[in-house]
Amino acid sequence: MLSYYKLLVAALLLSTVTSLKAEEIELKNGTKVTGTIVEVEGDIFRVKMPYGEIRIPRTDLVKITFPDAKSASAAESNEPAQVDEVLSGTEYTNRTAGFQLVVPAGWVLASELRAKQSDIAAALKSPDQSQFLAVTPEKFAGNLTTYEVFCETQYQSKFEDYKRFEKSDMQLDGRPGIRLIFQAVAPNLHITLKFLVYIVQYEDRMVRLSFWTLEPLFEDSLPVFEKIARSYRLHKPVSVAVKGAFSLSAN
Repeated sequence: MLSYYKLLVAALLLSTVTSLKAEEIELKNGTKVTGTIVEVEGDIFRVKMPYGEIRIPRTDLVKITFPDAKSASAAESNEPAQVDEVLSGTEYTNRTAGFQLVVPAGWVLASELRAKQSDIAAALKSPDQSQFLAVTPEKFAGNLTTYEVFCETQYQSKFEDYKRFEKSDMQLDGRPGIRLIFQAVAPNLHITLKFLVYIVQYEDRMVRLSFWTLEPLFEDSLPVFEKIARSYRLHKPVSVAVKGAFSLSAN
């Protein structure tokens, strides 16, 4: 149960990434630049500004601030939205957010995650409570590069000993996206966790599929996580329990 508690805490940290419009970049020389990160080329950030684009070396950065992002405390204070969902055998359908996926036999809803974090549209776990999945759709008008940088900045601030192992472009549900694998330690818990995160871009929002487990279990869990991710697809919602937060366009 202790390990499960730590995995649950990690889920709450992971799920507090919120949407944004513009970022403020603080440089080591004291300069503050406001713009949109449009691409990351190795250790160089390309930033679009009203008067053109500039290139900023990663080594010159002090921090990146996203003014429009909600605070974690604000997000956690919200009541979870009502979600119309059903897990029938291995097939999971979320009519509110308008998507479906397939999980291994025995997986169950992890309603305790949604109860503690309002922006999670779906949460599921393995029977032994060692493998977790959270699906988080978020309104977002920017590009994948900006969202990836924002997510990684948030992960680095919320976890200790953050290490990214892989990052690759991919397609899921016929849409462009990014696949990330990283490892980190949840603050004050002293346990190493490993994550697989898919970020999928739709017309006006991003959808994150976040998988995690204890680091020693990750390699065995990875094929399971990948298979679940490949089954993810949008569908036209049958019924909508809540308008707004989780509604996705299926076009």
